[in-house]
Amino acid sequence: MLKHTFCHIPRVGVGTEEKYWRRGLTCWDDALAAPETGAGALGPRAGWVRQHLEQSRRRLAAGDALWFARSLPSGQDWRLFADFRHGAAYVDIETTGLSRDGGDHITTIALYGGGRVRTYVHGRDLERFADDIQAFSLLVTFNGKSFDVPFLRRELGLKLDMAHIDLRHVLKRVGLSGGLKAIEHRLGLSRDGLDGVDGYFAVLLWHEYRTTGNPAALETLLAYNAADVVGLEPLMVHAWNALVDETPHGAALRLPAPPAPAPLPHRPDPALVAALRRRYGI
Repeated sequence: MLKHTFCHIPRVGVGTEEKYWRRGLTCWDDALAAPETGAGALGPRAGWVRQHLEQSRRRLAAGDALWFARSLPSGQDWRLFADFRHGAAYVDIETTGLSRDGGDHITTIALYGGGRVRTYVHGRDLERFADDIQAFSLLVTFNGKSFDVPFLRRELGLKLDMAHIDLRHVLKRVGLSGGLKAIEHRLGLSRDGLDGVDGYFAVLLWHEYRTTGNPAALETLLAYNAADVVGLEPLMVHAWNALVDETPHGAALRLPAPPAPAPLPHRPDPALVAALRRRYGI
């Protein structure tokens, strides 16, 4: 989609971009080869547009996702996905509470990227995430701009100066709002052994682990955290296909459903989940 994008050019908005598409200037190559005058011309900004498109070619060849993220207008960062998918890190955190402004802290982090799930635990190896995330050029989260990233910056001192697609906002554009689990359910995605486990239950699992030392509580929490991140890729592909279908390029740019991820490195304990439900009346 990026090679069909013009709205990242200063003073070229989405409306002007659509005018280019209607003139037959559907991609960068078309625009760079456009005549100076006539129906297929770029118009009075031709030199300006060509200058920025040449720069765009160089930035894309260099894999500079952040440059495009900073150049795209609000709400258009989904366009980064296909070109930078190979460098995407799907990230989710769990915390001791549900507020980023209080005294809560991160309990676990899950990272899915390069076909591998990695998890990190408070008091054990949380800091290792800071090194591992550097291998990726694109961050994909659900509500991460408001929740996960502020926690990561505060606790681990991370700048996270990278391109970031927050799926919560992208999915809302295609008619899917609400919590992550509810959206997964609407799209027919399931979580074996984790039905009904949510962010509040994740807090209870950490409390159980810290107060009793029960390894099954931590293992279930990590399974839940890992399920959050492996579920983001199919949601991103769903949103991508819905959004490219709104453009003249949809059929050529649609992505196939991602392959099923490898088995998660952690397994939930259904008996523990049931016991905690009874204890807390959930």
